Amino acid sequence: MTVKYITVKGQEHLARTPFYFGIPQHERTMSKREAYEHIAGKTGYTPTSVRAAFMAAAEFLRENQARGNATQLDGVAVVRNYVKGSFDGLSGPWVKGRNVLLVNAVEKDPFKSVLSSATPVNQTEGAKPVINTALDETTLVYDVITGTDVFSIAGADLAPDATRDDEYVALVDAHGVETRATTTFSDLQNVKAHLEAALPAGEYTLKVYTRSGLGERFGVKTATRKVAVG
Repeated sequence: MTVKYITVKGQEHLARTPFYFGIPQHERTMSKREAYEHIAGKTGYTPTSVRAAFMAAAEFLRENQARGNATQLDGVAVVRNYVKGSFDGLSGPWVKGRNVLLVNAVEKDPFKSVLSSATPVNQTEGAKPVINTALDETTLVYDVITGTDVFSIAGADLAPDATRDDEYVALVDAHGVETRATTTFSDLQNVKAHLEAALPAGEYTLKVYTRSGLGERFGVKTATRKVAVG
């Protein structure tokens, strides 16, 4: 198994010499529904049971951390409260907005070592999202999208994260009006999406806005392709 990553220069201005840190590239981001179904397939439980287990764990964490406790999740992590933001002096005060109470999970074995056998591959030349084809999955016609049909986008370094507002699939008409599509599947090589309502027939620019699985430290890039709406 290989894990791709890029290196990015650190922003610490007090450092005497430049330093770099790595950002892994994720193959895809699963929705909650997809994750529940995937775990169910691996464990033999139903997706509903998996969802219920996650909801119960989340509620337990909320209650335990609200009491100021550290939560031990055997073989996974220990979760502790921590404070973010600086204070004016030893006695505070706590400034709402600047000081925030958060939780931090420190992983434990065997979860911590689950990727110990992976081979890191440096991809520092950066992600270059590109669309190679767009296929209407109902008509099986390339570069022509009909109505609200699901269309499949094939390419490289795609993987828009549908949980983020600035990563998405859209069609742009000749006047620059952009219509977002609903993404139903997303990985680096393939994205599936559909329109919620049919657009007027004509020429459009298909756009994929994405960080290519590199996370929020990486800027959004755009892959484009000329298509028609029929």
